[in-house]
Amino acid sequence: MSTKRLTQSLTFSGALPFYLLLIPSFIAPDIRFHAFLTYGAIIASFMAGTLWGLTQRDRDPPVLPIVASNILALATWTSLLIPSQLVAIGLQLIIFLGLLEVDRRIDAEGREAPWYFTMRMRITAAVAIAYVIQIIVLMT
Repeated sequence: MSTKRLTQSLTFSGALPFYLLLIPSFIAPDIRFHAFLTYGAIIASFMAGTLWGLTQRDRDPPVLPIVASNILALATWTSLLIPSQLVAIGLQLIIFLGLLEVDRRIDAEGREAPWYFTMRMRITAAVAIAYVIQIIVLMT
């Protein structure tokens, strides 16, 4: 299997827990939201770390991804401390969109494989849909 296919397979498989945690009978109701939020935090932190790692291989790395990776990782941690479930989940959705924007800028500079940003847009859309569903569930 090529690295591209492996990356794509692992990336899209990573979205499955978001959707599984939306199924009422999959996990106990009292921990379902917590599991969704903490899984989102792990994935968002991982993505922030990839921005850091991507830029550190350059001799003169761009500042935006380095700073953004730290801000977004700290915002992700903060989302776990917010008592309002709706605000916490909304913040994580914004973080995922922010991660996509930083990747867009890195892609525009030609620092990523040509196929990577297309995959990032698709996976971010899939994850964002799960977040919107979670927001709707919280509001009902």
